[in-house]
Formats: sequence, structure tokens, C-alpha cells
Amino acid sequence: MARFQAGPAMVAVAGIGILSVMDGLIKYAAGTHGIGQIALMRYGFGALVAFAVFRATRTALPSMEIVRPHAWRSVVVAATAFFFFYSLAVLPLAVALALSFTSPIFIALFAAALLGERPGRSILIALGLGFIGVLVVLWSEIEPAAHAGGDTNALGLAAAIASAITYALAMVTLKSRAARDPLPTIVLLQNAFAGTLLAPLGIVQWTLPTLGEVLVFFTIGALGTAGHLCMAWAYGRADASRLGVLEYTAFVWAVGIGLLAFGEIPSAGTLLGAALIVGGALVASRRASSVPEPEVEIGP
Repeated sequence: MARFQAGPAMVAVAGIGILSVMDGLIKYAAGTHGIGQIALMRYGFGALVAFAVFRATRTALPSMEIVRPHAWRSVVVAATAFFFFYSLAVLPLAVALALSFTSPIFIALFAAALLGERPGRSILIALGLGFIGVLVVLWSEIEPAAHAGGDTNALGLAAAIASAITYALAMVTLKSRAARDPLPTIVLLQNAFAGTLLAPLGIVQWTLPTLGEVLVFFTIGALGTAGHLCMAWAYGRADASRLGVLEYTAFVWAVGIGLLAFGEIPSAGTLLGAALIVGGALVASRRASSVPEPEVEIGP
């Protein structure tokens, strides 16, 4: 029996928290700019910060053998950004985040199918508790609007679910490279390729930002790079299915950010859902059998 590694889990939770702050800023920026421009600026500034880290750590230039799988993975990353940024723009933040929390379920499924990981009983219980928590949150957010005769944004809901699926695939493919490639290389290639893929949409939707908005975009890019450095480090040292459960802690971060930054007081349903989500994360921290590291190449 191998003890669950606390280090990767703590770094993953920190990375999720950093990315949650980034999500709040993206929601803020979506009020005045199109999602294509936001995505372009997020990955453009993210690439600049990642390049600074790359040079500061004196990381060697990657070979084409390394570049190729990251180029493929960036297609999934760009799709995730597009879907999730759209859902943030058209849905309430709590609803968009709650739907994104289905990603650990897809992470466990993809990890089993592509990496040969076999989630233990504690992981399955954690996934179940977390998913029930998400359903409770969704009910507490959507049911009052439906009762009042409000419309449901089906396209936004579909985009949120799609982002959860593509994010899960991005995290599992990250697992396949995180133990092999330098972290600065992984994050630099992810930002550079995703920004390039999203550039045409960003150019079409471009509006001139103010200096304050440029600072917001830079902060979004810097937080994105910092968060993904944390995630890449963690996924290189622990099972994807086990770390995936910790994605549920983003809801706790969101509640804290909403309360401190916007004075939002969570409802009873929100608190109950958060309790189930945290309970799932705690169950996942129990001991589990060690799984051999697979030598798997994902992508062309």
C-alpha cells in the first residue's frame, strides 16, 4: 500500500485556486470584450510569462519529438478555453463552475482508457459524492430561475459540459507528458500553441482595451501560467484520476472569492453541495494501491 502523496495534492489545490481567481477575472472581462479577444490575450500574455520562466530556468530548446504531442494537446486546450470562456460569459458563474466540476469524472474515465489507471473504491466514492454535490448546487441555482419563469441558456450549458470533457482530456494528456518533459517547456508550448490557434477569432473580435484592461489581461495570463505550472508539476507525480477529484475544490475557492471580493453569501444548497464536494476530496486522500507509471504516448 502506498500513502497518498500530500505534496502533489497540495500543489494541485493551489493551482486550482490560482486558476479560479483567473476565472473570476475572465468573467469580469467578458462584460466588455469578446471571448476570442479574452482567450487571445490570456494565452498571449501567458506565453510571455511562460517564456520568461523558460529562460530564467535555462531550459533546453525542445526537440520536434517533444513539440509534436504538445501541439496536438494544444488543440484540446484551445477548445477548452473557447467553450469555458463562452459559458462564463453567458451563464451565472456558479452554474458554469458547477458544470465544469464534472471534469473529474471524465478524467477518471480517460485515465482508465488511455493511461491504464484503475481508480480504486475510494476514488469512485469521491467521484460520486462530488457529482451529487454538483447536482445539489445546480438545483439550488437553476430551480429558482425556472420557478420564476426565466429561460435556460441551453447553448451555454452545453458549452460548459463540453469544456469539462475537453479539459479532462487535456489533463490526461498532460499526465502522459508531465513526467517526461520539463515543466517550463510544457507550459510555454501550451500557451504559445493555444494562443496561435485562437488568434484568428481574437483578431475578428478585437476592441481596443484601456490600460487598466491590459493590466487585467496580463494578470489573467500570469495566473494561467502559474496555475498550469502547479498542475503540470502535480500531474507528473500522482495519478490523474486521483488528482482529478481535487478539481471539486475549485468550488470552495469560488465561494471564498465570491464572498470576499463580491459580498456574495452562498445559499444553503450551495453550502450543502460544497460539503459533499469537500467530503469527496477528503475520501480521495485515503491510502490506495500504487499504480505503475505507464509508458504511453497520446496523440499523433
